[in-house]
Amino acid sequence: APRAAPVGARRARRASAPRTAATFPRVVRAVASSDDKAPAKVVVVGGSGFVGSRVCDKLRAAGVADVVSVSKSGGNGGVAVDLSSDACVSALTDAMKGADCVVSCVGVFKPGDDDAMREGNGTYNVRVVDAAAAAKVDRFVYVSVASIVPDALGGAESAPVMAGYFAGKKMTEEAIANAFEDSKVCLVKPSFIFGGDAFSVNPPRVTQQYGDVLVKILGSGFVKSVAERSPGPIALTLAEPVAVDDVAGAVCAGVFGRNPRMSCDGTDEIKACAAAM
Repeated sequence: APRAAPVGARRARRASAPRTAATFPRVVRAVASSDDKAPAKVVVVGGSGFVGSRVCDKLRAAGVADVVSVSKSGGNGGVAVDLSSDACVSALTDAMKGADCVVSCVGVFKPGDDDAMREGNGTYNVRVVDAAAAAKVDRFVYVSVASIVPDALGGAESAPVMAGYFAGKKMTEEAIANAFEDSKVCLVKPSFIFGGDAFSVNPPRVTQQYGDVLVKILGSGFVKSVAERSPGPIALTLAEPVAVDDVAGAVCAGVFGRNPRMSCDGTDEIKACAAAM
């Protein structure tokens, strides 16, 4: 699917050219902390999903008065918007008016269907970014993917079964970079997310109880030291998974401007970011 046309003001906000590397760079630029005042309005796109619904709950608990969930179904008491056509940008822009921050938890995982994954992770999210820029939203937080994942599978552009997935994520990160200043962005980049009380095959997911056991094993100093010295695929297998509540917590920290860096890449950085809440 073609990439949605960018908002005109987008390129003016950031003059540098978008990144063109085949893999996701580790962005570690420091981000200044904000004050403790809660944002008045936050829009969470994908707000009825596994991660997004928890983000909405945490934002409300943190004192955000107006948390607007946007999804195709309109679930979680939210606004129904279908991201599959350019026409959605107008509806998204209306929903985002007056928002201090927009969060995108939108993602599609369909191994073997690169076009669907490129569109669902890229084109859909670019429309969200365009709408946020048009609505003059101040901050943007995006749930992407840890750098270790495409690196371990041979690179974002050459992974045999996930090329469309990584291409879509990369497309979105470039759109965000063109639309928002670094200090106004938080990229939350998990590898394997666990949580809840049900197993899932697509996307792959284990329960909170099972994930806690994996964390005790894979989060040990010994296993981490082995992973650091291992080839990519083995390192990915040994990578510590991250709890969905920590992902949601890191997103909330990004909304409040408490993220210590622009990119929270991998479990350790996500947990550190979540601790700021």
